[in-house]
Amino acid sequence: MARVICPFCFKPHDFASSSSLKCPERDREIPGMYLRDYDKVPPLWLVTVGFSTHGKTCYLAALTLMLENISAVWPDAKVYYQPLDQYTQDAIRLMRAEAKEGKKPDKTKTEVPDRPLLFSIYNLPEVGSRCLVMYDVRGEIYDSFESVQRYVAPIKEVNTIWFLISLDDLMNDANGKTVTDLFNVYWTAMQNLRVDLKERNLVVIYTKGDKAVFSPEIKQYLLADPLKGLTLQDFESSGTDSFSFPDYLKQMQSASAQIENFTRRHVPRGAAFINMIRDRGMNLIFTVTSALGQDSGAASNKLVENALRYRVLDPFFWAITLDRPPEPQPITLLVDTSAQEPSPFENGLLSTISDRLSSYGHLTIFYLGQMSPISLPGQPIPSAPPRLARYNLIGPLLERMSPDTYAIAFTASSVADLEDFYQTSWQNHLLLVITTEDLEHSWPHQTVYHPGDDPVSWIEQLKNAQP
Repeated sequence: MARVICPFCFKPHDFASSSSLKCPERDREIPGMYLRDYDKVPPLWLVTVGFSTHGKTCYLAALTLMLENISAVWPDAKVYYQPLDQYTQDAIRLMRAEAKEGKKPDKTKTEVPDRPLLFSIYNLPEVGSRCLVMYDVRGEIYDSFESVQRYVAPIKEVNTIWFLISLDDLMNDANGKTVTDLFNVYWTAMQNLRVDLKERNLVVIYTKGDKAVFSPEIKQYLLADPLKGLTLQDFESSGTDSFSFPDYLKQMQSASAQIENFTRRHVPRGAAFINMIRDRGMNLIFTVTSALGQDSGAASNKLVENALRYRVLDPFFWAITLDRPPEPQPITLLVDTSAQEPSPFENGLLSTISDRLSSYGHLTIFYLGQMSPISLPGQPIPSAPPRLARYNLIGPLLERMSPDTYAIAFTASSVADLEDFYQTSWQNHLLLVITTEDLEHSWPHQTVYHPGDDPVSWIEQLKNAQP
């Protein structure tokens, strides 16, 4: 548990070497179970992307109620569900109370919720145990590029993103919003963060499926959900012995193909939406749900606890099946300890560089000429330079590194033994970041640092250097 992504600030921290379990950014206690089980119950980040009034909050409330009862699907598999903090426990109690009273959940009141719901689901057949980190982001922020840019921290951690779209609301939108508008806002925000979307998963969730005009095949799939009664009091006695997750997944795959074909043919700009996503190398999945189980018009505008809900678990099953977070890229920063301008220890420069590089992968920091690291992934970094300068030697460090590491040497002076590595694979894996334009060097990949440069651009240079 050396490196843990905090569910509140979304940054890696080394809690194993700290006596405190508080997030250092938010001063908020992190649940002990989240930290203790991090390796065996990895987090599954769930963030909603969608326009306002398209049913995001209502869907997440219905999903939470369904997951509370998911052990009934596999009565012999020791499946169970557990909230990890009091905030989540209180939120779930409120959802239950609203359902008992026949209330529809209030839409998200803040642009970004103050904190996520945190709960773990254990021993799911075929997929194991996962900790759900659920954020419901207010739909209004997806109305423009500028607003979403301020609130994308949780979104960039998500390997499988949920796009919640109500076709009924979209068709009747007075402002002419389209499905491509939603993706453009999301994609632009990710580009500004330099987040590579290739091989990430995008699950389109058509909400309010009972109101939209789908093909007969899609309607039949929606209504034939074997788990629609999971929140009914007598569901357990109705029998789930025949439920097979692999078979259910095949049905979801077939339904996804049908819904994609419907989208391409009948949803305005649907074909362009599909082509845009696939052109960026993303995996695209389609689902349809009905969180209320009924038309939520004036006569039935409520979420009922003891009600049928259709295909509400499908997006969750897709997320937990598809979510295979890519192995973090190992990155090594090699810092020159000689006098240089700007000094990496002045004005928090080294801290800024560390934060930006850590957002891309697992960062380890060394001084040039010193074999022991000064910071491992998630650990704090020194605030002052060492008392004694080291020789600018890089060879012993490179010889111990994994060949797939991205190495960045931040230096104001020549690296004495760099010429030994001209004919090695390090030509494409080492970037020389020079802090003075007076230093001449023939290393194939180098750049001059200027105040304000984004260190993530150094990673981009190394990515582009790969054969």
